[in-house]
Amino acid sequence: MLILTMDYKLLEAFAAVVEYGGFEKAADKLCVTQSAVSQKIKQLEEQSKSVLLVRSTPPVPTETGKILMAHYNKVKLLESDMESALHSGGDGFVSLCVGLNADTLATWFFDAVAETAVRNNILLSLRVDDQEETHRLLKDGEAAGCISTRSKPMQGCSVTYLGITTYRMYVAPHKQAEFFPDGFTTEALKKVPLIVYNNKDTLHLQLFKEAFGNKMPEYHAHYIPSVEKYLDAVVRGMGIGMMPHHQCDQLLKEKRLADAACPHRVETPLYWHRWNIRSKPLDIISKSLLDFCRV
Repeated sequence: MLILTMDYKLLEAFAAVVEYGGFEKAADKLCVTQSAVSQKIKQLEEQSKSVLLVRSTPPVPTETGKILMAHYNKVKLLESDMESALHSGGDGFVSLCVGLNADTLATWFFDAVAETAVRNNILLSLRVDDQEETHRLLKDGEAAGCISTRSKPMQGCSVTYLGITTYRMYVAPHKQAEFFPDGFTTEALKKVPLIVYNNKDTLHLQLFKEAFGNKMPEYHAHYIPSVEKYLDAVVRGMGIGMMPHHQCDQLLKEKRLADAACPHRVETPLYWHRWNIRSKPLDIISKSLLDFCRV
């Protein structure tokens, strides 16, 4: 069972090891010796009667460790919020961690929150993961809010629908006839390089299911984990790739891209999840996101 009264100096050391990926980096950040950090972690584990860290490279929190990490991050957000309000009429900076997918970050996220963050001295710490995985950042206490495809709220959190992002399979126009002489078929896909963001990216598989049902095509793939370079690779004709419509509409009009699989597409609903705590910066960013998506 977790202790009810915690020594936050010990918890701070534990959080630093997790956040910075090791005892040595945590020691540098806290301006103490590595031995001191190890001793603090040992004390915290003894007090909590639980193993809190898997001593891997980098160290990762156990399930009990994740509970402590979530608690620490919530307290840290509340304390920084209070400190900002007390100092110079609220002129201090407050950090806020948000989880989101790479496409959202590369396209509309800053349009929604940049001006608000600057005006309210909110420092954003952004954690990027696949839109189907970002809720884990919230669950594990790493992020105070996240944009996810998950529609159900997690314990201690609320969820609000943001809207739908439509993804299509794009191709460079000068390659379309070469890649698909007889149209978008499973046979053509055997010879066409596919561009995939990373091994968590399943958008192409969702489109194949939409286009071909259970007859999944064979394919070969480039893996390019950069939204900008991914787009560049498709425009150059290196292969075909799934991208959001708001990233590609202008390029379609300029005939620098074409829809390879028309009329097939993948519609991905997005939701904003956040901790159910009273926090001014979290409230402000949440409102900014929701107001932008309602327009």
